[in-house]
Amino acid sequence: MGAAPARSAPPGLDASERRVLNPRPFRVFRKTYSVTEAKAGAAVVVLLALVAAWVAWRGAHPDPSLVADPATPTAPAEAPVALSAAPARSAPDAVPSVPPVAPDRGNLPVAPDRGVLPAALAGKGWSEGPLARFDAENLYVKINGRADFFLARGFRSLTFVTLSGPAGAVVDVELYDLGSPENALGAFSAEKTPEAKPKSGGGTSWYVARNALFVARGASYVRAIGSDESPAVVAQLEHLRKTFEGGIAAGEKPWTVALFGDALGLPPDRLQYTAESAFSFGFARNVSSATLDDGETELFVLPAGDEGKAKALSAQFEKGFLSYGEKAVVAGEPWIKDRYLGAFSRAKAAGTFVVGVRGAPEVAKAAEALAKLERAVLALSPDVAKKAAAGPPTAAKGDADE
Repeated sequence: MGAAPARSAPPGLDASERRVLNPRPFRVFRKTYSVTEAKAGAAVVVLLALVAAWVAWRGAHPDPSLVADPATPTAPAEAPVALSAAPARSAPDAVPSVPPVAPDRGNLPVAPDRGVLPAALAGKGWSEGPLARFDAENLYVKINGRADFFLARGFRSLTFVTLSGPAGAVVDVELYDLGSPENALGAFSAEKTPEAKPKSGGGTSWYVARNALFVARGASYVRAIGSDESPAVVAQLEHLRKTFEGGIAAGEKPWTVALFGDALGLPPDRLQYTAESAFSFGFARNVSSATLDDGETELFVLPAGDEGKAKALSAQFEKGFLSYGEKAVVAGEPWIKDRYLGAFSRAKAAGTFVVGVRGAPEVAKAAEALAKLERAVLALSPDVAKKAAAGPPTAAKGDADE
């Protein structure tokens, strides 16, 4: 085969055009090379090679302090000083000995306060490890990504301890002080899985999910997570449940627990308390709610302060429900029908309170439950109404241990 013919620029082009439309792309138009640029490029390449070698060497020889246990000192502390000792006899020409100095007790580590965490958490064959306490400022250190969930529910403090058992089994115990029974029940219900079957009685709500125990009692919400589902772990969880039930004060029954229990016979583990932005409505604050047996219909109640504010607030709920629904009159009563789900919602003033229904698939049952709730709210004493308007106690950030 013959050699390929050399390419040439199209005819009729001047020198500048031929330079742009280069028929010989591998031709270099620069006549000379800079020795300085070549040296600078070589220096950069050498520098990058040195950096790569240093990184590889450091990776093979890490600083021991980076992988050491923070709780284990890497260097010996100062020599211990005797708390009391007889003065040493000096030789005739020796320098007098320095009398011992008592250590500063204020700098010694102090065991964390147990708070309301009961004693004797460890059952037979188990032992309790060191305690750790967290407040609103450093809660993220323990449960990063979940801190806001508890901070929004009146969080005051978290007490944490690990229990060690036979065959390497462990149970991590977290006790959250949330400031009020409403907040504790709210956290308990919010974290409860759909398949969980809680039990309630004597001021305690609890359930076991495989290798975990969840308890709400008084202002405390407890999570105990085991390392496995062995008989030893299950027995320890039962021991913890009994210990919490007997060692944590139940406190005063929340008015919402009595209200939903007396009016509708609903167990306290269904109760939800939302301090603000309930149902994604910015105006809905201090809202207590509970789900009926159908698992969909949600009853709610909130104090407004006076009758005028209650009427205005119920109108706001109607406007909020209308943002994703339309008006519907059923059995002569005004309801809002969700345009996407077909569920019914309604809110109305009941004295100084607002009561309502949300997400009901059947209007008849929802109307009956709402009427019962309204009668129970209107029967509340003025003292309960005043307490309800104040809302449960919450903790501002930074005063967790006050």
